[in-house]
Amino acid sequence: MIVDTHVHVACADIGRYPRAPRGVGSDWWRSGDHGGDALVATIARAGVDRAVVVQAVGPYGYDCRCATDAARADPDHLALVVAVDPDAPAPGEDLRAVARIAPVAGVRVFGVGGAPQAWLTDGRAASHTEAAGDLGVTVVPTVMPPSLAAIATLVGANPDVAVALDHAGFPDLPLTDDSPVLALAELRAVHLKVSSHLLEAAPDPVALVGRLGAAFGADRLSWGSDYPQTSLDYAALLGLGRAAAACLTPAERDAFLGGTAVRLGWG
Repeated sequence: MIVDTHVHVACADIGRYPRAPRGVGSDWWRSGDHGGDALVATIARAGVDRAVVVQAVGPYGYDCRCATDAARADPDHLALVVAVDPDAPAPGEDLRAVARIAPVAGVRVFGVGGAPQAWLTDGRAASHTEAAGDLGVTVVPTVMPPSLAAIATLVGANPDVAVALDHAGFPDLPLTDDSPVLALAELRAVHLKVSSHLLEAAPDPVALVGRLGAAFGADRLSWGSDYPQTSLDYAALLGLGRAAAACLTPAERDAFLGGTAVRLGWG
């Protein structure tokens, strides 16, 4: 089974699903058909079995209705990672509220930027992590390297809650032995989403996957296309993921391309 752990949708009906651009990421959502049906057709043509719809914070902020409705319409092919506002007073309660009405498999906490955000250390991150643990869903932090030490503290306090770092924590490339993301390898709850965004930036994608696999184990790595943000050529994104896994054994490759996602409840 192949599971793409990182895709986005944008709904054509902007009256029902209003957009609130935040100025992050590319403008992939401004043209073309990027709804749920089109996404499922795209992954099916490529031979991908399932995909994880990750809330597109760029066009929608924390209004998850478009992603939720896409996943709810085709649960056989799509899992859902919603997003809650980590700067809200009680993000854990916000997650519980979303989970009451949506098929939530993970929660994205979006904190891109240079310095660690206050919500990581003032109790709000603990709030949504505890809620995720109660709900049995994976926490998906989207944070930069300066925030990874705070993520380590959070994981240490909640070792039974699975964490999957978006874009493997945006490490500087090529990866060096002192990369902050490698310091998380000893925390078994931490998994890495190795996205096309990261693979395209790597001088040697095979070496990158090999280094991450050696540190974390391939059973804690998962491939994600970042379609359609990274590229509209889905076949090429899948090809890049497969090629980058050339250093792995067949069993490790199966984990990278789908097994890890199944274990996280996304398959």
